[in-house]
Amino acid sequence: MTSASGNPCNDPTLRSRLVCALVGATAVLWAPLAAAQFGPAAPPSANPAPGTVSANAGQILQQAASAAASLNYSGTIVYQRRGAAETSRIVHLFDNGVETERITTLDGPPYEVIRVNDELTCYMPQAQLIRIEPRTGRQGFPFLLPRQMSTLSQHFTVKKLEIERVAGLDAQVWMFEPNDEFRFWQKLWTELKTGLWLRGRVLDERGHVIEEITFTDIQLGGHIDRDQVKATLAGRLANWRVERHVAVGAPKLIDTGWSAKGLPPGFVKVSEGFRRALPGRSGPVAQLVFSDGLTSVSVFAAPFGGGAASGMGASVQGSHQVFTRQTGDQLITAFGDARPATVKAIATTLEHR
Repeated sequence: MTSASGNPCNDPTLRSRLVCALVGATAVLWAPLAAAQFGPAAPPSANPAPGTVSANAGQILQQAASAAASLNYSGTIVYQRRGAAETSRIVHLFDNGVETERITTLDGPPYEVIRVNDELTCYMPQAQLIRIEPRTGRQGFPFLLPRQMSTLSQHFTVKKLEIERVAGLDAQVWMFEPNDEFRFWQKLWTELKTGLWLRGRVLDERGHVIEEITFTDIQLGGHIDRDQVKATLAGRLANWRVERHVAVGAPKLIDTGWSAKGLPPGFVKVSEGFRRALPGRSGPVAQLVFSDGLTSVSVFAAPFGGGAASGMGASVQGSHQVFTRQTGDQLITAFGDARPATVKAIATTLEHR
């Protein structure tokens, strides 16, 4: 679940990652390089229950997406990632064909998002900013957006596992096993009666949990008053700045002169342009971002400064895989919260036209 931009809703902190994961924002983070071992992947041990059978991924995902859009529910969501955690409250109302939703952080500085269908209003008290924009992201909870559904249906084999309890409700457990070396394992818990997504977990090749987002309590159905989905920060709006961004269809791509051929299956270019302020670089740096809807990899191309031969190849920085190579007088650095094979494949396919 992973994007750098000037959008405060896309601020790459754990808090903003949580809130924006909930409303569908993307995240591709910049990080410095550090050396690490690059090794082969092995499948995680899932220990499925006896009688496990393959299931229809499209049907499972469509039911989860429909339930998230059409049901009334409220609950507490915890997002955990590599030892850090944050908590938010979500209230979702579906009335006369209109979805209205409020998401509020429960710890740390206040932060709130109101969604009406596909329009988001983000309230950021610390910046005294209200940002209004369309929902255009590729990641959400408990939502499954079309790009995510397509990736899971086409590039994973789904297995039906046991029934477990999540937030007091019976949930069917599904394991989405990647069909190639480019994707992580995805584990999904769906409420037994409605199909609503109650918990999602991303696993690495060793079966270790990379991140998890889950309801710790939830009330499904019943009456939700419209006051419950109104902004609670509205009383603080004096002198706040308002930014409104309109939908522009496909993202604007600035030709950097670089192209990628032979990308891993399912990955496409979602962003291209220049960055002017990266550590250790005085001139513009080309940046291209590729995504399959579940994860993203950012690639930077800049003139080679020399003295970095020891940093070539694969490394890791925090939770990010990194791959660096030299082509001509250019240094290519790819990184992302993705499997090592994905980052390497994207780095090596980039060519200057």
